[in-house]
Amino acid sequence: MHSFARSSCTGLLICGAIALSSCGGNGTTGTSGSATGASSSGAGGAGGAATATATSTSGSGGAGGSGMMDAGVDSGPADPCDTALLCEKFDSYPGTTTIDDKQKFGPWHAALKQGATMDLDGMHTTSGASALHVHIDNAVTAGGRLFSDGAQPIFANKPTHVYGRMMMYIADPNGTSIHWTFFGVSGGAEPGSPVVGRNASYILSSLPKNGVNTYSFVYGLQAQGNDGYHDCSSQSDTQMPSAWACISFDMDSVARKLRMYKDGAVDPILSVDDHGKGCVAPTSVTDPWYGPAIDQLFVGAWSFHPMNAPLDVWIDDLVVDDKPVACPAP
Repeated sequence: MHSFARSSCTGLLICGAIALSSCGGNGTTGTSGSATGASSSGAGGAGGAATATATSTSGSGGAGGSGMMDAGVDSGPADPCDTALLCEKFDSYPGTTTIDDKQKFGPWHAALKQGATMDLDGMHTTSGASALHVHIDNAVTAGGRLFSDGAQPIFANKPTHVYGRMMMYIADPNGTSIHWTFFGVSGGAEPGSPVVGRNASYILSSLPKNGVNTYSFVYGLQAQGNDGYHDCSSQSDTQMPSAWACISFDMDSVARKLRMYKDGAVDPILSVDDHGKGCVAPTSVTDPWYGPAIDQLFVGAWSFHPMNAPLDVWIDDLVVDDKPVACPAP
């Protein structure tokens, strides 16, 4: 079953390290109905190599805090689209501003829930005139996502090891919830795993720590028979700033290694080897994170629980490839 729609913790509504009897959230699917998880796995030290030569890119964080529009582009990275299998700068859609639920443009189809808005605007960008902007209201369970699948180069042969990065800006107030996501990949479990035939997903997301958003990985595996949905997480100590950050990742479904990096640092801010740090019962925390043979991905912001404050996220210069992807130079 390829679906993100869940009504309890048996979905991609990770409760993470927070003990809950029911997530009570409402996920969503792309219009194709394919599930989309988020993968950030990597083959051991490969993730560090992917970002070792990269340098941090930061924008005018103060503009986000003040709520005022940036004066032009925040930074000027080199063109990331020369050879990548998927590169999206959100500048090729002059007729697209406000994005509606089920709207299609370019390689994308949208999912949007009441309580959120999604558009392409120029308030915060790292290249060109536009970036993807998702706003989620306070006290709601909502969000907006763009899904891609089908005949895109990145999905040829359903890869099991991919790399990527995105520029992400979060404005003040930097609202939290129990869990919200910003990127994911999914597909049937990789062919060499013992769970073939079940949909698997790796997700980049936020989990709260000490009242602030921190970066995290989430894993999902479709239920089968007496084995319920696997809903697991691993959390970083790194806070998600109200400023531009380059988030890069390396995901290897076969090796079950996930790495996440920030601003081109050599050392990861979060690593998963085989399994993470927390699972929703009755899944054991030591259960392996069997990764997907990827046939879909998503980007956007979606909260699976009521927000404690509004959230505004801009995402720009998304790159996903079968070789390491560095963060742009400042």
